[in-house]
Amino acid sequence: MRRSPLRFYPAALAAALLVSAAPLLAQFSSIDYPGASATYAFGNNDLGDVVGRWEDADGVSHGFLLHRGHFTAFDPAGSTFTHPADVNNLGVVVGRFIDAEGVNHGFIWRNGRFSTVDYPGSVDTRLRGIDDLGRYSGNFTLEDGHEHGFWHDRTGNHQVDYPGSDSSDVWDMTLLGGMTGDWSDVENNIYGYSLKNGTFTNLNYPGVSITSLRGLNLQGEIVGVYETPEGDDHGVLITASGSFVSFDFPGGFNTFGNKINLLGHVVGYYDDADGVTHGFLWKRRAGHAKSAAPAADPDDPERD
Repeated sequence: MRRSPLRFYPAALAAALLVSAAPLLAQFSSIDYPGASATYAFGNNDLGDVVGRWEDADGVSHGFLLHRGHFTAFDPAGSTFTHPADVNNLGVVVGRFIDAEGVNHGFIWRNGRFSTVDYPGSVDTRLRGIDDLGRYSGNFTLEDGHEHGFWHDRTGNHQVDYPGSDSSDVWDMTLLGGMTGDWSDVENNIYGYSLKNGTFTNLNYPGVSITSLRGLNLQGEIVGVYETPEGDDHGVLITASGSFVSFDFPGGFNTFGNKINLLGHVVGYYDDADGVTHGFLWKRRAGHAKSAAPAADPDDPERD
């Protein structure tokens, strides 16, 4: 009998894992596919599995699953580019691939078998996240070039658009139905958001015009990336109490946070001093570093 993933952790443990506005220290480790010229980590589950992509010597991207310290490479048939984005606690992986004609399709990889996902009427489909009920999220693009977020369950597809946006994306969703992602305006500024009980909240790292939120857990913690006016990328964590915390892989550059699991462990990628990209796992613990300002009111014009 399949158990609910919520039973994997007692309520007391979940409460203990809840992040406060207190400071955070980090235990970072790199993730490198053997022999790869670059490695990107995009998704993780509560059991410690990690998915992402790696580039071979010719620059071709392939998917990987890291399970109990062992890598498995995979590619949909006929793909020229594979980008796994998330894995749930049942080991089901979602992502996107590019076919020989240069078209993006979503995919589901379950028990070693691929299924292709194309949003009806779209010219481009990308899957970003999956929960333990098998509901997945992502975005699709129509012929007019506009991107729209969506999520899918047994009843079908459900479109998601941030009010007034030029484009929208749903990067992640939880078992409780919460979602996070990003949206852009006509000037190509990118903003993060959360969606809970039908209500959008605009969430942007203070003082920047580009914030992309990509991962959400049941504690209400969100991870993503922001870009400074100088063009530098940094990871961002929004704690359950609403504080923004900037983070970087120690000694690295251009850090991206992509997913966060129930334990609060974050996966993403960074560049080293030689410009080589590596995946990473960040295991967090309480500490004394200072967090950024709390999340501002979503209607505050200074946030837009």
